Amino acid sequence: MKIIIKYLRLILPHLGIALIILAMILGYFYNWRGKAVLLTTDKTNVFITKKNEVKITPYALTLTEFNITRYDTEEPKNFEALIDVEESNKTKSIALYVNHPYKMGSGQDLYLISYHYLQPENEICCVVELVHDPFQGFFLAGIILLMAGMGLRFSMFAHTTYTFSEFPLAIQRSDAILKHAISTDR
Repeated sequence: MKIIIKYLRLILPHLGIALIILAMILGYFYNWRGKAVLLTTDKTNVFITKKNEVKITPYALTLTEFNITRYDTEEPKNFEALIDVEESNKTKSIALYVNHPYKMGSGQDLYLISYHYLQPENEICCVVELVHDPFQGFFLAGIILLMAGMGLRFSMFAHTTYTFSEFPLAIQRSDAILKHAISTDR
């Protein structure tokens, strides 16, 4: 059992770092961010990326209600959108707040970005952003492996006391140099 723990404490952190790097590289090539404008009258499942690519999702979004909380100076303090999400003939309502993303599914987060008033009807619309990162789970798994490996690594030192003769020679030399420097300072 001690040999297994000995190898796990060495392998898990490296495996975790490799998984994090792999998820970052693959995420760079396969993730995308798209924005959509939601109106109270229309459904949309089309998101436009920065490269003007059209991404179509399996669910449609409709703005049902939009609330703005304001400061005394009439500047917006917070805004909230109530959105109907329709997927395969099932509809659910979600509340979307600024800086509080909604998890749409595996590796997809929906953010409320801004709002606008459309003229001449003074109708309100909101802008949402969908962040699609299919390797988000691999990234989190890499962090967990890294933490588990480091936990094993440091738990080995917590229960062991060492004498001065068991320390590596470099530490003994630096300690001797430090003691000599302190004694000549006086």
